[in-house]
Amino acid sequence: MSNLSEPPAPEEVTTSERLQLTLFVSGASPTSIRAVQRLRDLCDKNCPAGYDLEIVDIYQQPEKVASAGVVAVPTLIKELPLPVRVLVGGFTDGPRVLAALGLSISTTEP
Repeated sequence: MSNLSEPPAPEEVTTSERLQLTLFVSGASPTSIRAVQRLRDLCDKNCPAGYDLEIVDIYQQPEKVASAGVVAVPTLIKELPLPVRVLVGGFTDGPRVLAALGLSISTTEP
């Protein structure tokens, strides 16, 4: 058997690894709540291998904020699979967020 194969087309590229995500938010502010909801919705629909999401409240865990170099919230750090990506904002542009996470939009509706 050969291990060589054609690379997938760009629109078909998806990660087969479980995503490791850390989301930095500012308490229970409306912006933070919306960001968490949007991110979970996107990942629930488009992460075939699943995801682990750690939510860090900047007021409760300032040491994590400093060690990660976070300067604005909400900030999402995709740690795995590599490369590491950092996204800042409310995650309203779903296709852009998915592209940054290395995912494609799911074409199947629940």
